[in-house]
Amino acid sequence: MTRIIIITALLLLQLQCLVAQSLSDTIPFTLAGAKVLLSGKLNDTSNVKIELDLGAGTQCVNKQSSNRLGVNFDSKITVNNTEGVNEVRHSTKNKLSIGHSHWDDLPFAEVGNMRPNEDLIVGNGLFLNKIIELDYDLNILIVQDHLPAKAKDYTSQPVIYEQNRPKLEVSFYHNGQHYTFWTLFDTGRDGTMLIGEDFTGQNGNWAQLHELQMLNGKKIVRLDAEVGGVRFKDIVTNPADPAKPQGRCTLLGNQLLNHFNVILDNQQKRIYLKLNSRREERYSDYKQYEEMMKKKSD
Repeated sequence: MTRIIIITALLLLQLQCLVAQSLSDTIPFTLAGAKVLLSGKLNDTSNVKIELDLGAGTQCVNKQSSNRLGVNFDSKITVNNTEGVNEVRHSTKNKLSIGHSHWDDLPFAEVGNMRPNEDLIVGNGLFLNKIIELDYDLNILIVQDHLPAKAKDYTSQPVIYEQNRPKLEVSFYHNGQHYTFWTLFDTGRDGTMLIGEDFTGQNGNWAQLHELQMLNGKKIVRLDAEVGGVRFKDIVTNPADPAKPQGRCTLLGNQLLNHFNVILDNQQKRIYLKLNSRREERYSDYKQYEEMMKKKSD
């Protein structure tokens, strides 16, 4: 009888461990503009403001925050971001906690293009063996091991990865032409979209983009984009000139993406999208462009 009790207890303990390992981690977030901000702990500092940027290829620390956070820099690294291509300070030994998730020996590059209310940027590289869900109705991030049953009600499509950053096929409609292109899913972009050199440098695409106007040597164009089965009309954006390469890639920003609740399945390389309560929120479109131009002319 004692042996049976011991075996039963061990089985229950193993079951509890398996359940604990498979439990999802639900983490609240806030929106700053269109950016997703989490709270966590870096080394010995709590209440650190962390931007979840699925378009980031590396973890970053704000140059304005690094002293306060006590980050120890022990090397250099080259970073390509909106400041250009620069060699910056690099810290390789950090402990980070977000919710119940914890990482050791995590590297951070020091950058100067972050907002004052952002201490760190983390990307999809932290969750490559997980399924992550962004619910903009409840303002929660869910990190889990199994695809939730509700995914069947979402629109699904495959993703590919570039530096751990997810890309999905997006349709563009412009000047009577239909284009399909692998586009970065960039929750760190507080804007609508960008047409990068990876698109404008191919097949004469740059010449086919008809501008509303030239502004500081840049084309301003109007187009529709279709993602997750939803067509966003009259987007106004500026494509990158392939004759002046800056390493900019084609992306959708969170001004559009946060219209969807999102499940990113990094295990099976698929993304699931479903329109949420933000579906009627405005984005940078032709009507806003007309309003802006009218104010300039008044």
